[in-house]
Amino acid sequence: MTFDINNVSPTIKHAILRSQVPMKTIGMEFSDLDDSKARQVVEAWVDTVTSGMVIKSPGSPSSGLGILLVGEPGHGKTTMASVALQALIRGMQIQGVFMDYPKYLRLEKESWSKEELREVVKEIYGDAKHSVPVFVLDDLGKEYRTQSGWSENTFDALLRARFNAGLPTVITTNVPLSKWRVTYGEAMASFAHEAFVEVKVESDKGDRRR
Repeated sequence: MTFDINNVSPTIKHAILRSQVPMKTIGMEFSDLDDSKARQVVEAWVDTVTSGMVIKSPGSPSSGLGILLVGEPGHGKTTMASVALQALIRGMQIQGVFMDYPKYLRLEKESWSKEELREVVKEIYGDAKHSVPVFVLDDLGKEYRTQSGWSENTFDALLRARFNAGLPTVITTNVPLSKWRVTYGEAMASFAHEAFVEVKVESDKGDRRR
């Protein structure tokens, strides 16, 4: 059942609101989602993270392991990612950040000239004292691409830095891993198989936005 954001501790409430999860999803739990194979896999991943086997877990084969939620628009990927992040914030009392990929790219560019934003980027990369334990990157695949390949290189650097630091990333996208070689390069396609569990999100109701 949905939890009341006003009935959790002030610390948890602040962390959820600060995480930037979509406002309409605040208070949602896994039980609010349709029972599906995808939901079961993501719930199991959340349990593994909560057990201490993922976030900065030396020697663990699951250290830094993230989730890749793949599916067509409107099938619930963003909502599922938000629910997972809120579950981890509540269960582990940690900070988390939810951000769509185009917005993250804007943040990177703005950080070149704004010192205060450079620290935010370092936290997301895992290079700061208080790094972001769980980062949700929403809507991968909608970013504007240039001939220089800057957005793809930024994506590669971000994911490798977080994974190597033992910090999991949750990604929502309509680009399945089988097509990453063409879109993001051979090296990233290979690396992604190590860094993520691919989960197909497919609603029996189709596009829920229609």
